[in-house]
Amino acid sequence: MTITFDSPATPTVATTTPPTQSAGAPLPGAPARFVAAWRSELLKLATVRSPRAILALAVVVGATASFMVARFVTDEVITVANVFGFSAVFSAVFAAVSGILIYTAEAEHGTAQHTFAAEPRRSIVICAKTAVSATYTAALALAGLASGAAGAALAGVETGDTSTVPTTIAWATGFAVLAGVLGLGIGLITRHSAAAISGVLVWWLVVENLVAVFAPDRIVRLMPFVAGNGMLEIVDEGEQIAYDRPVTTLIFAGYALTALIIGAIITARTDP
Repeated sequence: MTITFDSPATPTVATTTPPTQSAGAPLPGAPARFVAAWRSELLKLATVRSPRAILALAVVVGATASFMVARFVTDEVITVANVFGFSAVFSAVFAAVSGILIYTAEAEHGTAQHTFAAEPRRSIVICAKTAVSATYTAALALAGLASGAAGAALAGVETGDTSTVPTTIAWATGFAVLAGVLGLGIGLITRHSAAAISGVLVWWLVVENLVAVFAPDRIVRLMPFVAGNGMLEIVDEGEQIAYDRPVTTLIFAGYALTALIIGAIITARTDP
């Protein structure tokens, strides 16, 4: 810093030389910044109580649902292999809720400003949140499936044909991951936990069921969570799957990616 004094009538002029970066320490590139943001998001996930509570709920609900079905359903052949996948529906619901909270919890508590101050490129932050959401929701789905298998086994049913188990695990995990991405996109759009969670649950559990009663099948089969259930091949008795699993996956993934892109655009253009 250099300060010069010309005369008593001349104002003081202060010149500050900004710090310079050493030539041997270049700015980190996008991959390194993504890894740093991803680690930060993992740390948040590990220190906040809601992810642990959601994981516990997924385990308890999955085990209870499989146990109840295996114990009290008597008009069908029930085995562990064809019952443990029922937990995937509940895991997907919890995955959507967890995806919403990954951003809305920060937005509501004002900590998103610190996140974007640490990493000004918001696209990197959103990519890191998406990666963490996918990791967590995959673990959520696997935990729910494991507890579902344990609940069915505790009910005393036979193991059954295990050849379909890997396929069920893969599709159930994919459903949960996409549900988490969809939840994250909705959270980025709304930035309010209660509004986003209630909106998703009302649409999923109420609106789509009402539309299914009155709307033609060509419309019903394109609704997001109807397509998501198609990934699990869940239909009512006497009905058939409208599309194969790959097609229903593309439909549900289209909704999830669209919500995420819209949420990313809104987040990039507005203050948290």
